[in-house]
Amino acid sequence: MAKNVSRAAWNTVYEKGLVDVLLEHKDNPKFKSQNGWTAEGWNNITNKFNERYPLAHYSKQQMQDKDKELKSHYKAVRDSRKESGVGWNDSLCMIVAEPELWEKLILAHPKVAKYQKKPFPLYYSLEALHEGSVATGDLNFTYTQQMPPPSFIPVRPLNAPPGGPLAAPPSGPLATAFGSATAHSNRSTSEQSHSPLHPNTNPFSMDFQEISNEAQSGHVEGGNGRKRKQSQIGAAIESFVDFKRSATSKTLEGIEEVSMEKCLDKLDRIDGFTDEDRSYAMEVFESAINREVFMKSKNHNARLLWLKRKISVLSGSNT
Repeated sequence: MAKNVSRAAWNTVYEKGLVDVLLEHKDNPKFKSQNGWTAEGWNNITNKFNERYPLAHYSKQQMQDKDKELKSHYKAVRDSRKESGVGWNDSLCMIVAEPELWEKLILAHPKVAKYQKKPFPLYYSLEALHEGSVATGDLNFTYTQQMPPPSFIPVRPLNAPPGGPLAAPPSGPLATAFGSATAHSNRSTSEQSHSPLHPNTNPFSMDFQEISNEAQSGHVEGGNGRKRKQSQIGAAIESFVDFKRSATSKTLEGIEEVSMEKCLDKLDRIDGFTDEDRSYAMEVFESAINREVFMKSKNHNARLLWLKRKISVLSGSNT
C-alpha cells in the first residue's frame, strides 16, 4: 500500500529530476556497463535523487520501475514518429497526426495514447540517455508530409521581342540557391498549414517568395549583374536562417521562464503552506496556464488566494 501511494506521487518535476540524475551517471563505467546499470550505479542514483528531493523518499526499486516506464514511453513515441504521415512539433515535443492516423498509432504503440493531446518534454533527454545522441536542427518544427517539388516559372528576357523564346530554368550555383529557397519555402508552408498551433499561416513564406522572384530576375541579367544577384540571394537566405534561429531561441527562452522548477522555487519562499499543500501545488503547476498565472501575477495576495483555492479543490476531490 505504501508503495502505491509513493508511486502515485510521481510528477513531472520528479520525473525530470530522475532523468537528470541518470544522465549524470550514464557515462561512468562503474555505474553503467554494456549490460545496463550496475548495483553500485542504482545505489548512487537513489542516494543522489533523494538528496535533491528529500520529500520524495523513493526506494531503488521505485526508481527502477519509473525508469522502465519512461523508457517504454520514449520507445512508443520514437517508433510512432517513424510511421508514415506522422508529424512532430520539435518545440513542444509533441506528435502531430490526423485523428484516423492516431487510431492506427495507438493500436501499434498503445503507450503513445498518453501523448495524443499532451507533449512529452523528456523526449530528447531520454533519447540522450538511451540512444546516446540528441537530434538538432535549425528549424524547430518539422512535418513529414511531402509537398510537390517547386516548379520554375519561365520569364521572358526584358530585351526579347514579343513571341520570342522564354528564359530557360536557372543552372549552376544560382539553380542551387533557387532550388533550396523554394523547397524550404514549400516545406515551411506545409508545416505551418498543418500545424494545429498555426492554422493557415506562414509568416515567412513571403520572404522566400521574394527570394525566388529575385532568383528569376537575376537569371535575366548577364555578366556582373548575374553575379551581383547571386551574392544578394545568398545573403538573403543566410539572413533568413539567422532570423529564424533567433526567433526560435527567444520562443524557447519564453517557455523556460514559466517552468515547473521556477514555480516550485517561488512557492518554497512563501510561508503558510504545508508539505501536503505543496504536493497538491505540484499538480496545479502541471498546467502551463497555471504556471504562467502564478509566476506573472502582480498582485501577491490575489496570487496566494488563487493558489489556495486551486489546492482546496484538488484536496477536496481526493478525499
